[in-house]
Amino acid sequence: MLHLKRQLPYRPTERMNVVSYPIRDIVMEAKREEAKGRKMIYLNIGDPPQYGFPSFRVISDKVKEALEANFNGYAPSEGDEELRNTVSKIEKCGPGDVFAVAGLTEGIDFFFHSFIGFGEKVLLPNPVYPLYLSKAKQFEGECVFYRHDADGQIDIGYLAKKVEGAKAMVIINPNNPLGSVYSEKNLSEAVKLCAEFDVPIFYDGSYDQLILEGKQIDFRKIARGKIPFIYGSSLSKDFSYPGARIGWVAFHGDKWSEVKNAFFLLCNQRLSVNWEYQKAAAAAIVDPSYPGYVSEMRKKLLERRNTFIKMAGKLPLSFPVPKGAFYAFIKIETKRWKKDIEFVRAALKKGVVFVPGSGFGRQEDGVYFRTTFLPEPDIIEKAFSAIKSIL
Repeated sequence: MLHLKRQLPYRPTERMNVVSYPIRDIVMEAKREEAKGRKMIYLNIGDPPQYGFPSFRVISDKVKEALEANFNGYAPSEGDEELRNTVSKIEKCGPGDVFAVAGLTEGIDFFFHSFIGFGEKVLLPNPVYPLYLSKAKQFEGECVFYRHDADGQIDIGYLAKKVEGAKAMVIINPNNPLGSVYSEKNLSEAVKLCAEFDVPIFYDGSYDQLILEGKQIDFRKIARGKIPFIYGSSLSKDFSYPGARIGWVAFHGDKWSEVKNAFFLLCNQRLSVNWEYQKAAAAAIVDPSYPGYVSEMRKKLLERRNTFIKMAGKLPLSFPVPKGAFYAFIKIETKRWKKDIEFVRAALKKGVVFVPGSGFGRQEDGVYFRTTFLPEPDIIEKAFSAIKSIL
Protein backbone atom coordinates (compact mmCIF):
# COMPACT_ATOMS: atom_id res chain seq x y z
CA MET A 1 0.00 0.00 0.00
CA LEU A 2 1.25 3.44 -0.90
CA HIS A 3 1.45 5.71 2.09
CA LEU A 4 1.43 9.43 1.38
CA LYS A 5 2.92 11.78 3.95
CA ARG A 6 0.30 14.31 5.04
CA GLN A 7 1.42 17.76 3.99
CA LEU A 8 1.17 20.63 6.42
CA PRO A 9 -0.33 23.92 5.23
CA TYR A 10 2.13 26.28 3.60
CA ARG A 11 3.01 29.14 5.90
CA PRO A 12 4.96 32.34 5.32
CA THR A 13 8.32 32.69 7.02
CA GLU A 14 8.68 34.40 10.40
CA ARG A 15 10.16 37.40 8.59
CA MET A 16 6.75 38.13 7.07
CA ASN A 17 5.28 38.74 10.53
CA VAL A 18 6.89 42.19 10.58
CA VAL A 19 5.77 43.21 7.08
CA SER A 20 3.05 45.82 7.16
CA TYR A 21 2.09 49.07 5.47
CA PRO A 22 -0.66 50.70 7.52
CA ILE A 23 -1.19 53.50 4.99
CA ARG A 24 -2.67 50.97 2.56
CA ASP A 25 -3.74 48.34 5.08
CA ILE A 26 -6.55 50.59 6.34
CA VAL A 27 -7.96 50.77 2.80
CA MET A 28 -9.27 47.20 3.11
CA GLU A 29 -11.53 48.30 5.94
CA ALA A 30 -12.54 51.45 4.04
CA LYS A 31 -13.56 49.37 1.03
CA ARG A 32 -15.88 47.30 3.21
CA GLU A 33 -17.63 50.51 4.27
CA GLU A 34 -17.75 51.62 0.65
CA ALA A 35 -19.38 48.32 -0.31
CA LYS A 36 -22.24 49.22 2.05
CA GLY A 37 -22.89 52.32 -0.02
CA ARG A 38 -20.95 54.82 2.11
CA LYS A 39 -19.00 57.44 0.17
CA MET A 40 -15.46 57.71 1.53
CA ILE A 41 -13.02 60.62 1.70
CA TYR A 42 -9.54 59.12 1.48
CA LEU A 43 -7.05 61.09 3.56
CA ASN A 44 -4.70 58.18 4.12
CA ILE A 45 -2.27 58.30 1.23
CA GLY A 46 0.02 60.89 -0.33
CA ASP A 47 -0.89 60.34 -3.97
CA PRO A 48 -1.05 63.82 -5.60
CA PRO A 49 -2.63 62.80 -8.95
CA GLN A 50 -5.50 61.17 -7.04
CA TYR A 51 -6.35 64.64 -5.69
CA GLY A 52 -6.12 66.56 -8.95
CA PHE A 53 -2.44 67.54 -8.98
CA PRO A 54 -1.16 67.18 -12.57
CA SER A 55 2.07 65.28 -13.09
CA PHE A 56 4.96 67.21 -14.60
CA ARG A 57 4.02 67.07 -18.31
CA VAL A 58 7.63 66.73 -19.50
CA ILE A 59 7.73 63.21 -18.06
CA SER A 60 4.90 61.77 -20.17
CA ASP A 61 6.19 63.59 -23.28
CA LYS A 62 9.68 62.15 -22.81
CA VAL A 63 8.31 58.66 -22.11
CA LYS A 64 6.59 58.73 -25.51
CA GLU A 65 9.81 59.83 -27.17
CA ALA A 66 11.76 57.07 -25.40
CA LEU A 67 9.27 54.40 -26.45
CA GLU A 68 9.45 55.56 -30.06
CA ALA A 69 13.25 55.40 -29.80
CA ASN A 70 12.91 51.77 -28.66
CA PHE A 71 14.02 52.24 -25.03
CA ASN A 72 11.69 49.44 -23.97
CA GLY A 73 14.15 46.64 -23.30
CA TYR A 74 16.26 45.96 -20.22
CA ALA A 75 18.09 49.04 -19.01
CA PRO A 76 21.55 48.80 -17.42
CA SER A 77 21.07 47.27 -13.97
CA GLU A 78 22.49 50.23 -12.04
CA GLY A 79 20.50 52.71 -14.12
CA ASP A 80 20.46 54.59 -17.40
CA GLU A 81 23.76 56.37 -18.05
CA GLU A 82 22.09 59.68 -18.90
CA LEU A 83 20.05 59.68 -15.70
CA ARG A 84 23.04 58.76 -13.54
CA ASN A 85 25.19 61.45 -15.15
CA THR A 86 22.47 64.07 -14.66
CA VAL A 87 21.92 63.15 -11.01
CA SER A 88 25.67 63.07 -10.35
CA LYS A 89 26.01 66.68 -11.57
CA ILE A 90 23.22 67.80 -9.22
CA GLU A 91 24.64 65.78 -6.34
CA LYS A 92 28.27 66.73 -7.07
CA CYS A 93 29.41 63.13 -6.93
CA GLY A 94 30.55 60.61 -9.56
CA PRO A 95 28.13 58.69 -11.84
CA GLY A 96 29.39 55.53 -10.15
CA ASP A 97 27.95 56.84 -6.88
CA VAL A 98 24.41 56.97 -8.32
CA PHE A 99 21.91 54.12 -8.66
CA ALA A 100 18.47 54.21 -10.25
CA VAL A 101 15.81 52.40 -8.21
CA ALA A 102 12.14 51.51 -8.57
CA GLY A 103 10.96 54.47 -6.55
CA LEU A 104 12.89 55.48 -3.45
CA THR A 105 11.03 52.58 -1.79
CA GLU A 106 13.46 50.17 -3.46
CA GLY A 107 16.41 52.34 -2.49
CA ILE A 108 15.33 52.11 1.16
CA ASP A 109 14.98 48.34 0.84
CA PHE A 110 18.44 48.01 -0.73
CA PHE A 111 19.99 50.23 1.95
CA PHE A 112 18.71 48.09 4.81
CA HIS A 113 19.50 44.89 2.90
CA SER A 114 23.08 45.89 2.21
CA PHE A 115 24.02 47.83 5.34
CA ILE A 116 22.04 46.84 8.44
CA GLY A 117 22.95 43.56 10.12
CA PHE A 118 21.44 41.54 12.94
CA GLY A 119 20.97 43.60 16.09
CA GLU A 120 22.60 46.71 14.64
CA LYS A 121 21.16 49.96 15.90
CA VAL A 122 19.31 52.22 13.44
CA LEU A 123 18.22 55.70 14.49
CA LEU A 124 14.73 56.43 13.19
CA PRO A 125 12.57 59.51 13.73
CA ASN A 126 9.47 59.09 15.85
CA PRO A 127 7.00 59.23 14.22
CA VAL A 128 8.52 57.52 11.18
CA TYR A 129 7.35 56.63 7.68
CA PRO A 130 6.25 52.97 8.17
CA LEU A 131 8.49 51.50 5.46
CA TYR A 132 11.63 52.28 7.50
CA LEU A 133 10.17 50.58 10.54
CA SER A 134 9.19 47.50 8.54
CA LYS A 135 12.55 47.23 6.75
CA ALA A 136 14.56 47.63 9.95
CA LYS A 137 12.59 44.77 11.47
CA GLN A 138 12.81 42.58 8.36
CA PHE A 139 16.59 42.82 8.35
CA GLU A 140 16.68 42.34 12.14
CA GLY A 141 18.09 45.71 13.05
CA GLU A 142 17.40 47.35 16.39
CA CYS A 143 15.08 50.35 16.00
CA VAL A 144 16.08 53.25 18.24
CA PHE A 145 13.92 56.36 17.96
CA TYR A 146 14.79 60.02 18.23
CA ARG A 147 12.17 62.61 19.16
CA HIS A 148 10.88 65.93 17.88
CA ASP A 149 10.08 69.08 19.83
CA ALA A 150 6.73 70.90 19.75
CA ASP A 151 7.71 72.65 16.49
CA GLY A 152 8.60 69.38 14.76
CA GLN A 153 12.37 69.92 14.95
CA ILE A 154 14.79 67.12 15.88
CA ASP A 155 15.29 67.11 19.65
CA ILE A 156 19.10 67.36 19.63
CA GLY A 157 19.47 66.85 23.37
CA TYR A 158 17.54 63.59 23.17
CA LEU A 159 19.40 62.52 20.02
CA ALA A 160 22.71 63.01 21.86
CA LYS A 161 21.62 60.31 24.32
CA LYS A 162 20.81 57.82 21.56
CA VAL A 163 23.41 58.35 18.82
CA GLU A 164 26.38 56.44 20.25
CA GLY A 165 26.78 52.99 18.70
CA ALA A 166 24.27 53.55 15.91
CA LYS A 167 25.02 51.98 12.53
CA ALA A 168 23.06 54.69 10.69
CA MET A 169 20.60 57.54 11.16
CA VAL A 170 17.58 58.13 8.92
CA ILE A 171 16.44 61.71 8.28
CA ILE A 172 13.25 62.46 6.31
CA ASN A 173 12.98 66.12 5.39
CA PRO A 174 10.35 67.49 4.94
CA ASN A 175 9.17 64.90 7.37
CA ASN A 176 6.53 62.28 6.69
CA PRO A 177 4.25 62.12 8.71
CA LEU A 178 4.83 65.38 10.65
CA GLY A 179 5.05 67.75 7.70
CA SER A 180 7.84 69.55 9.58
CA VAL A 181 10.83 71.13 7.81
CA TYR A 182 14.12 70.98 9.70
CA SER A 183 16.04 74.23 9.93
CA GLU A 184 19.64 74.63 8.78
CA LYS A 185 20.71 74.94 12.42
CA ASN A 186 18.81 71.80 13.40
CA LEU A 187 20.31 69.74 10.58
CA SER A 188 23.80 71.10 11.25
CA GLU A 189 23.56 70.05 14.90
CA ALA A 190 22.40 66.55 13.89
CA VAL A 191 25.28 66.25 11.41
CA LYS A 192 27.78 67.39 14.05
CA LEU A 193 26.56 64.70 16.45
CA CYS A 194 26.68 61.99 13.79
CA ALA A 195 30.19 63.05 12.76
CA GLU A 196 31.35 62.88 16.38
CA PHE A 197 30.13 59.28 16.71
CA ASP A 198 30.90 58.20 13.12
CA VAL A 199 27.24 57.57 12.23
CA PRO A 200 26.39 57.86 8.49
CA ILE A 201 23.03 59.29 7.41
CA PHE A 202 20.40 58.04 4.98
CA TYR A 203 18.66 61.24 3.90
CA ASP A 204 15.20 60.91 2.37
CA GLY A 205 14.62 63.97 0.19
CA SER A 206 11.39 62.75 -1.39
CA TYR A 207 9.64 66.06 -0.64
CA ASP A 208 12.61 68.40 -0.79
CA GLN A 209 10.97 70.74 -3.34
CA LEU A 210 7.71 70.97 -1.39
CA ILE A 211 8.68 73.56 1.22
CA LEU A 212 5.59 75.60 2.05
CA GLU A 213 7.17 77.92 4.63
CA GLY A 214 10.78 78.98 5.08
CA LYS A 215 13.74 78.77 2.77
CA GLN A 216 15.07 75.79 0.86
CA ILE A 217 17.88 74.05 2.76
CA ASP A 218 20.35 71.88 0.87
CA PHE A 219 21.40 69.09 3.22
CA ARG A 220 24.22 68.13 0.87
CA LYS A 221 25.98 71.44 1.52
CA ILE A 222 25.59 70.95 5.27
CA ALA A 223 26.87 67.37 5.36
CA ARG A 224 29.38 67.17 2.49
CA GLY A 225 32.90 66.60 3.79
CA LYS A 226 31.70 66.05 7.35
CA ILE A 227 30.03 62.62 7.29
CA PRO A 228 29.26 59.85 4.78
CA PHE A 229 25.64 60.05 3.66
CA ILE A 230 23.19 58.81 1.05
CA TYR A 231 20.75 61.24 -0.56
CA GLY A 232 17.60 59.72 -2.06
CA SER A 233 14.75 61.17 -4.11
CA SER A 234 12.28 60.23 -6.85
CA LEU A 235 9.64 61.38 -9.33
CA SER A 236 6.83 60.40 -6.97
CA LYS A 237 6.14 63.51 -4.89
CA ASP A 238 8.14 66.49 -6.19
CA PHE A 239 7.02 65.69 -9.74
CA SER A 240 3.60 64.28 -8.80
CA TYR A 241 4.26 61.04 -10.68
CA PRO A 242 4.25 58.16 -8.14
CA GLY A 243 3.20 55.63 -10.79
CA ALA A 244 6.48 56.04 -12.66
CA ARG A 245 8.29 54.12 -9.89
CA ILE A 246 11.58 55.85 -10.62
CA GLY A 247 13.93 57.05 -7.91
CA TRP A 248 17.64 57.40 -7.33
CA VAL A 249 20.17 57.30 -4.51
CA ALA A 250 23.53 59.08 -4.47
CA PHE A 251 26.40 58.03 -2.20
CA HIS A 252 28.52 60.78 -0.66
CA GLY A 253 31.81 60.14 1.14
CA ASP A 254 34.58 57.58 0.76
CA LYS A 255 33.39 54.78 3.05
CA TRP A 256 30.69 53.25 0.87
CA SER A 257 32.63 50.94 -1.49
CA GLU A 258 31.30 47.66 -0.05
CA VAL A 259 27.75 49.00 0.20
CA LYS A 260 27.85 50.29 -3.39
CA ASN A 261 29.01 46.87 -4.53
CA ALA A 262 26.08 45.31 -2.65
CA PHE A 263 23.71 47.80 -4.31
CA PHE A 264 25.12 46.80 -7.70
CA LEU A 265 24.47 43.12 -6.96
CA LEU A 266 20.93 43.85 -5.79
CA CYS A 267 20.34 45.90 -8.94
CA ASN A 268 21.62 43.00 -11.06
CA GLN A 269 19.26 40.63 -9.26
CA ARG A 270 16.18 42.70 -10.10
CA LEU A 271 17.48 43.24 -13.68
CA SER A 272 16.42 46.86 -14.24
CA VAL A 273 13.74 49.51 -13.78
CA ASN A 274 11.63 51.15 -16.50
CA TRP A 275 14.06 52.49 -19.08
CA GLU A 276 11.60 54.90 -20.70
CA TYR A 277 10.81 56.54 -17.35
CA GLN A 278 14.50 56.82 -16.54
CA LYS A 279 14.97 58.73 -19.79
CA ALA A 280 12.05 60.94 -18.80
CA ALA A 281 13.49 61.52 -15.33
CA ALA A 282 16.85 62.54 -16.79
CA ALA A 283 15.08 65.26 -18.78
CA ALA A 284 12.56 66.30 -16.14
CA ILE A 285 14.94 67.02 -13.27
CA VAL A 286 16.80 69.65 -15.29
CA ASP A 287 13.95 70.98 -17.43
CA PRO A 288 13.76 74.81 -17.27
CA SER A 289 9.97 74.75 -16.85
CA TYR A 290 10.13 72.73 -13.62
CA PRO A 291 10.54 75.68 -11.18
CA GLY A 292 7.29 77.19 -12.49
CA TYR A 293 5.51 73.84 -12.23
CA VAL A 294 6.56 73.14 -8.65
CA SER A 295 5.82 76.74 -7.64
CA GLU A 296 2.19 76.23 -8.71
CA MET A 297 2.08 72.93 -6.83
CA ARG A 298 3.31 74.64 -3.65
CA LYS A 299 0.72 77.40 -4.07
CA LYS A 300 -2.13 74.87 -4.22
CA LEU A 301 -0.72 72.91 -1.30
CA LEU A 302 -0.44 76.04 0.83
CA GLU A 303 -4.10 76.89 0.20
CA ARG A 304 -5.17 73.39 1.17
CA ARG A 305 -2.88 73.33 4.18
CA ASN A 306 -4.39 76.58 5.41
CA THR A 307 -7.90 75.14 5.04
CA PHE A 308 -6.81 72.09 7.03
CA ILE A 309 -5.37 74.29 9.81
CA LYS A 310 -8.59 76.32 9.95
CA MET A 311 -10.81 73.23 10.20
CA ALA A 312 -8.61 71.13 12.52
CA GLY A 313 -8.05 74.19 14.74
CA LYS A 314 -11.75 74.22 15.60
CA LEU A 315 -11.51 70.71 17.03
CA PRO A 316 -9.79 69.28 20.14
CA LEU A 317 -6.69 68.36 18.14
CA SER A 318 -3.03 69.42 18.31
CA PHE A 319 -0.17 69.12 15.83
CA PRO A 320 2.97 70.91 14.63
CA VAL A 321 1.96 73.22 11.77
CA PRO A 322 3.03 71.41 8.57
CA LYS A 323 5.61 73.52 6.71
CA GLY A 324 6.39 71.03 3.97
CA ALA A 325 5.14 67.95 2.13
CA PHE A 326 1.38 67.37 2.53
CA TYR A 327 0.77 65.56 5.82
CA ALA A 328 -0.07 66.30 9.43
CA PHE A 329 0.37 64.06 12.46
CA ILE A 330 -2.43 64.84 14.86
CA LYS A 331 -2.92 64.21 18.58
CA ILE A 332 -6.46 63.82 19.92
CA GLU A 333 -6.83 66.06 22.97
CA THR A 334 -9.90 64.38 24.45
CA LYS A 335 -10.08 61.35 26.74
CA ARG A 336 -12.72 59.57 24.68
CA TRP A 337 -10.31 57.44 22.67
CA LYS A 338 -7.83 55.02 24.22
CA LYS A 339 -6.73 53.32 21.00
CA ASP A 340 -5.99 54.99 17.69
CA ILE A 341 -7.45 52.15 15.61
CA GLU A 342 -10.79 52.56 17.39
CA PHE A 343 -10.87 56.25 16.49
CA VAL A 344 -9.86 55.53 12.89
CA ARG A 345 -12.63 52.91 12.59
CA ALA A 346 -15.15 55.39 14.00
CA ALA A 347 -13.97 57.91 11.39
CA LEU A 348 -14.55 55.25 8.71
CA LYS A 349 -18.19 55.11 9.83
CA LYS A 350 -18.31 58.85 9.14
CA GLY A 351 -16.83 58.31 5.68
CA VAL A 352 -13.29 59.56 6.39
CA VAL A 353 -10.13 57.45 6.00
CA PHE A 354 -7.16 58.28 8.26
CA VAL A 355 -4.10 56.22 9.26
CA PRO A 356 -3.65 55.22 12.93
CA GLY A 357 -0.68 56.97 14.50
CA SER A 358 0.76 53.71 15.86
CA GLY A 359 1.53 52.74 12.26
CA PHE A 360 4.30 55.33 12.44
CA GLY A 361 5.84 53.98 15.62
CA ARG A 362 4.72 53.68 19.21
CA GLN A 363 3.26 56.94 20.54
CA GLU A 364 3.41 56.86 24.33
CA ASP A 365 1.93 60.26 25.12
CA GLY A 366 -1.51 59.90 23.57
CA VAL A 367 -3.67 58.87 20.63
CA TYR A 368 -2.61 60.06 17.17
CA PHE A 369 -3.62 59.76 13.53
CA ARG A 370 -2.09 60.93 10.27
CA THR A 371 -3.90 62.80 7.53
CA THR A 372 -3.01 64.29 4.19
CA PHE A 373 -4.27 67.73 3.15
CA LEU A 374 -4.01 67.05 -0.59
CA PRO A 375 -7.76 67.24 -1.40
CA GLU A 376 -9.51 70.43 -2.50
CA PRO A 377 -10.48 72.81 0.34
CA ASP A 378 -14.18 71.94 0.28
CA ILE A 379 -13.39 68.24 0.71
CA ILE A 380 -11.05 68.97 3.63
CA GLU A 381 -13.82 71.05 5.23
CA LYS A 382 -16.32 68.24 4.74
CA ALA A 383 -13.97 65.61 6.20
CA PHE A 384 -13.16 67.49 9.41
CA SER A 385 -16.76 68.56 9.88
CA ALA A 386 -17.75 64.88 9.64
CA ILE A 387 -15.46 63.76 12.47
CA LYS A 388 -16.47 66.53 14.89
CA SER A 389 -19.15 64.38 16.52
CA ILE A 390 -16.76 61.52 17.36
CA LEU A 391 -14.18 63.71 19.09
